[in-house]
Amino acid sequence: MITLGASRIIMSKTSELGAVDPQVVISEGDGKIANRFSVVNLVESYNDLFNRAVKEKKGNLEPYLQQLANYDEREIKEYKQAISLSEDIVIQTLKSGMMKGKTDEEIKDKIELFLSPHETKTHGRAIFLNACNKCGLNIKECKLDSEKWKLLYELYIRTDDYVSKYASKSIESSNHSFFHQWRGKDNAKL
Repeated sequence: MITLGASRIIMSKTSELGAVDPQVVISEGDGKIANRFSVVNLVESYNDLFNRAVKEKKGNLEPYLQQLANYDEREIKEYKQAISLSEDIVIQTLKSGMMKGKTDEEIKDKIELFLSPHETKTHGRAIFLNACNKCGLNIKECKLDSEKWKLLYELYIRTDDYVSKYASKSIESSNHSFFHQWRGKDNAKL
């Protein structure tokens, strides 16, 4: 989401962006197991299960009711809001920058690859340079052997090390630096 707020994105053939797909961590098994789920997949699985229960012709609702008991309708509504919010943030950000002058619908159509887990199949699947170009983003390709790329790659390596040890997110501009502190059980308090 943050990257799409830039006026231009610099990428090489090895660069990747990720999907705009809200995630939720759900603790199970008395809190001993933490599973990460796509919010879109949770909403769709709830809707699918509910619709199958409504269409049940033999009157055997028990299996559906047992499975639906695993869902909280209030949470499903919150998940739907999270999906809508993330989509709106990305569209409005692009509308004020790289895709100025385009309608919400035009932007949504162009960036469907980023918005739908049906396209990428999973949250962590990379979206590479060629696919980003097809979405109409303002991409500048940087050659892997250029001095600029060497500096950008060094920044990437240093940032990756930082977010692996001390922060879960790190955002920097020429004037500002923001991070979200990560407190893993093996990490010292910053």
